[in-house]
Amino acid sequence: MNTQPLSVKSLVIAFLMYVVTTVILAVVLSVFWQSGIDTSAYSQQQLIDMAAQSKLLTVGSMVIGSTMAVICAYFITRRTGSDSYKHAKYFAGILTLYGILGIFLHPEHHVIQQAAKLLAPLPLCLLGAWFAIAKTNNKHDKISHEAC
Repeated sequence: MNTQPLSVKSLVIAFLMYVVTTVILAVVLSVFWQSGIDTSAYSQQQLIDMAAQSKLLTVGSMVIGSTMAVICAYFITRRTGSDSYKHAKYFAGILTLYGILGIFLHPEHHVIQQAAKLLAPLPLCLLGAWFAIAKTNNKHDKISHEAC
């Protein structure tokens, strides 16, 4: 059983890293999407409606969020020096709460997107933690083989 205390500082840093990076990448994705459109020909509301129906923005946003969840869970597991999934599970809980906020802020999203906001954080964060633990164990294996 892991008795390592919970690192709130690491959780806060990972969450801020997640939010800031996903927002920046979403803006870059939106700029890329708008570069293929003559925005002067449409009103602001028409552009909002077009963005809501864009497959590029929908899939791109999901890929950005998923990738950053794995990276941040990897980061928090490595930063805490933990060999357990404890911090990744707490981080997944924070992302799930963030997903609940996203459901209230964006009720227009499809049901599958809403469900992903609640169901995806845990497996994605566990995957990131697994990568971190595997890398740590691999490093320890190399060190022990070199010592022999």
